[in-house]
This record gives sequence, structure tokens and C-alpha cells, in this order.
Amino acid sequence: MEETLTPGARRALDRAVARASARGADAVEPADLIAALVDEPESRASELVVAFGLTPVAVRDALGVPPLEAAEEARFEPTDASPLAAPRSRALRAALGEAAVRARVEGRKASVGTEHLLAGLLVEAGDVLAPLQDAGLNLDGLRELLTREKEPEPLPALDVPPLELADSINAVDLARILDASANRAREGLRVVEDYARFALDDPGLTRRLKEVRHRLAATLRGFDADLLTSARDARDDVGAHIMTPAEQVRENPRAVLAANFKRAAEALRSLEEHGKLVDVWIAGRFEVLRYDVYTLEKMMMTAVHAYRTLDDRRLMVLVGGLPTMGDLTWIVEEALAGGADVIQLREKNVPDRELLSRAREVRIITAKAGARFVMNDRPDLARLASADGVHLGWDDVTVRDARRIVGPNLVIGVSTHERAQVDAAVLAGAGYLGVGPVFPSATKDFAEPELAGLGHVRTVAESTKLPWFAIGGIDESNVGRVLEAGATRIAVGAAVVKAERPRAAAAALREALDAAGG
Repeated sequence: MEETLTPGARRALDRAVARASARGADAVEPADLIAALVDEPESRASELVVAFGLTPVAVRDALGVPPLEAAEEARFEPTDASPLAAPRSRALRAALGEAAVRARVEGRKASVGTEHLLAGLLVEAGDVLAPLQDAGLNLDGLRELLTREKEPEPLPALDVPPLELADSINAVDLARILDASANRAREGLRVVEDYARFALDDPGLTRRLKEVRHRLAATLRGFDADLLTSARDARDDVGAHIMTPAEQVRENPRAVLAANFKRAAEALRSLEEHGKLVDVWIAGRFEVLRYDVYTLEKMMMTAVHAYRTLDDRRLMVLVGGLPTMGDLTWIVEEALAGGADVIQLREKNVPDRELLSRAREVRIITAKAGARFVMNDRPDLARLASADGVHLGWDDVTVRDARRIVGPNLVIGVSTHERAQVDAAVLAGAGYLGVGPVFPSATKDFAEPELAGLGHVRTVAESTKLPWFAIGGIDESNVGRVLEAGATRIAVGAAVVKAERPRAAAAALREALDAAGG
């Protein structure tokens, strides 16, 4: 993110580091950044805070932080173009990730400014800003201004009238091409957006598709709309009466999506190529949109495949660390009998040959039970064992490399611990997400700052409907809190594997999931 910061945003992060160090903190917190943003009175963020009711002094008083002494600030002057290195709290990383998302809406190469940093704080660290509201800041108005969905800015007017070619006949012909291609692109994008919105009920995909559609509309404003419309001749268009059998049939929703993504991409290519006859800059905008459509097609098709693979499966049990094959198969059978419908094999320090043997045995048991089988960490062994999927940690091989190993059919899951990782995993093509750790785990020693907590669960529940499993320290005593936070699927290990009665433990968790209507 650092390379995309404006100078003002970079200075604000440097000051936030200085503030954290001055109070002897181990990590930079959102409050440090809020105070740092108003330290520079001419920044856009500071101007907005003043406009909505608070002076910089009032902000610092409400937060209980003193002005940053000049001597303290001087100690932390950056020596290069990058912000000063310092650990950042989970809440601050989430806010910075949201700031990058907000900037991205304004364009592929938009820089993150102080106003984006402020918007990120409003979304991800609203509780920290609560004292400012009590002190008189119009927090709701500021949040509405900075986080509402904005219509894209119209493109600048061209120096010459659009489509003014030497031959007026050619101008009309070109206008017909551009008009038809624009209509096809809009139609294709609307079809796939409707599916993401009403069939998948996925806010993340819907938002991304809507952004692309709005950017298309903004780019098309670079053409003379009256000329394009007047050149339209749908009645006598020879192509309107040429139909192939394939155009009359759509076997399933996936075929509808594929056809309309291709329709949109082809139309954008036509707009790009013919747009070069009008303005190269406008043509370049169509090229960017075309590549964004390619990415969205991958994300949408991955999501559809994941929904089909995981459908209503909600209880994943992680098994491993058992002394014998007999212990392993007994636990798997008990978990499945209790209601588990996904088994993930997670083994450490086991030779590959033995691990593959165990994986194949679990594959046989899950196949007989109609359950899914996921291999942890090892895409190569997942393929050899005919698993349904592979689960990757954040430091494992990338989704792209795993896909090259497992092929197109296995679902790939990715562990996420914060919002930025969720966005990155979705863009990379993850088929499902692990969301956590929610609570301290009996199998992994997570320090308190590393816990994603219920806040991360709520964030993911509001941002995507891609299948995801809350994970980390979940058991019968706290599963209700996880479900109340928005989870509909959970992954557990010790709660079942180490239970005195694994079948009963799995059944209790399954009952809680079913009762919540997940």
C-alpha cells in the first residue's frame, strides 16, 4: 500500500508512528492515526473534521492525547520515500486496507489520500471515534460523505468534437459500432450483476460489478451520446436477424454467466479498438475495464463452483495428530455420524507416504458418507488422494500455484485473519475462506494481538457470501456467540477430536448450527 500513498497520507502515517513511540506503545493504533491526521491542518482529512464540527485541539482533547512535541516528531523523520516502519495493530491494518479499497473505487491507479485514511477509520475503527462524536463531531454526516457509494466523475471534455471524422458517413458507421458495443457491454454486465445480487446474494461481488458498470458509464460519457443514439438502426441491423442455435439455449445458470461475461468482454474489446479512432485515452479506459471483467469472471465462476461443492455443508472437523490409522478412522467416522459434513486432514511431521495413505483412507470414508474431504497445506497430496479440496494457510503456496497442481475442479480454501487478507484471497480465486482465529485454540498458540476475534467474523459476514468457516477455539460453550456474529459455517478441531464422546460433541455443534438456520 505504501507506494500508493499521497505525500500527506505518508506524513500522517509517519506522525502516527511518532505518536505511538512517544507513548511507549508496541504498535500503532487507530487513535494515533486520527490524531496524526489532524496534526496537519491543511490535509483534506483535517479540513473535513473541522467542517463537521471539531478543531484539531478538540480532537486531541477528546482522545486524551497531547500535541506531538517538535522534538518527538523530529526523531521520527523518514529517511526515504517510505513511511517509517513500525508494527501496526490489527484494527489499524484493517482501516488501511479499507482506505485502499476506497481509493481503488476512484481508479486503478488512484493514490490513497488522507481522506481515504479517514474513511477507513470510520469503517473499521468506529468505536475509537465515538468520543469525538460525544465532543461534537457530526460522525454520521462525515461517514455518509466519505463512505457512500459515489457516482464516477465524468470524463473531461475532448478538445475536438467526438467522432468528428473527415467523412461523415464513416462517422455515422463508427457511431453505430460504438453504440451497439456499448449496449452489449451494459447488458452483459447487468445480467451477471443481477445473478450476483439476487441468486448468490453476494455483496462483495455485487459491489465490484456495480463499480465496473458505473465506470463504463463514465467512460462512455466521452462520446457524444446524441450522435450515438441518432446513428442507431436496430431495425435494419443485419446482425439482429442472424442467430445461432447456441444463442437460443442456456443449460444452467453457469452458462448464462459465461455467455454474458464473454458478451461484455467482447463488446469492451470492440469499444477499445474502435475507440482508438476517437481518443486513445478513452480506448485505454475500455482496456482497463476489459481486464477487470476478466478478473470478475474468474471470481464469479469460482464462487459458483464453490457453492456447488460446499452447498449447505456447515460443520468442518479438522482431524490429525492421532497415533494410529485406527484412531484416525474412528474419529472421522464418529464426527461424520454426529453431523460433520466436511473433514479436513491436518497432519504435521508425518512422512509423505504415510500421510498419503491416511488421506486416501479418509477419502474412502467421506465418500461413503457423502461428505467432503479437504487436505490441509498439501495440494500435491490432495490431488493424489482425490480430495474435494485443499486448504492453504497465508504463508503456504499461492492460490495460483495450488491451482496449477490440483487442476480446475478442486475447491481451494484460504485462511484469513483480517479484512485485507479476505479481499486478497477473493481476488486470487479462493473458493472458500477460513475466518479466524476467533478464540484461543487448543491446537495453535495464538497471542492475543493475533486473534481475529468476533469483529472479523462480523466484517466477513457483511462483505461476502462466498462460503467461509469461522475457526479457532470454537466449541459448544461459545458457538452461539460465533453464530450471532454472522457465521453460518464453523470449523473445529479439539472440540470434537479431543472430546470424550466425539459423536456427541459433533452432534451438539450441528444442532446449534441447524437451530440458527445457517
